[in-house]
Amino acid sequence: MKQTIIVFVQDEPGVLNRISRHFYRLNYNIESITAGRSEAMGVTRITIVCNHSDQYNQSLIKTQLEELNTVLNVQDITSVPSIVREYALIKVQTQKEEKDKLSELIKNYSAKIIDSGELISIIETTGEMEEVESLIKSIKQFKILEIMRSGNMAMVRVDQDEHRIEIEEIDKKKGWATQQISDALS
Repeated sequence: MKQTIIVFVQDEPGVLNRISRHFYRLNYNIESITAGRSEAMGVTRITIVCNHSDQYNQSLIKTQLEELNTVLNVQDITSVPSIVREYALIKVQTQKEEKDKLSELIKNYSAKIIDSGELISIIETTGEMEEVESLIKSIKQFKILEIMRSGNMAMVRVDQDEHRIEIEEIDKKKGWATQQISDALS
């Protein structure tokens, strides 16, 4: 059973490592993890998809994530109607005469060629994981050179506003080590 979790964490070094280590300790595999800035300054939003067998494990993961000191909020959206998308870039080698065939094929997936050379093209696509998988399978007739996938990103649907989490910006004084790193990079 796949579980989708949205975690809001303080934006500081090592937080993603602590989250993934949490799953390692529980012996759960992360199928997909995507992290990025949120609407609140100093807060990172992480979407995690993991696969395990029962309801007990779902609640255990959520409860134990909430105990981590850098975690601000955890929301299990497995059963909540949500928009889940993945982004992918695919580099494909084609012969000159195959370019039109590739273009026609990817139109069926709402994908587009964003960079093209004489023999190589980069395709951009977004959609549900199954749609991205299907596109990749269909273009295997060409030589795939590289694939970069973002992992799932999820957001609760607009008609499910009762599940929306409001996170306040964090104006927290940085720890000594974090301040030293920030100063060195500035």
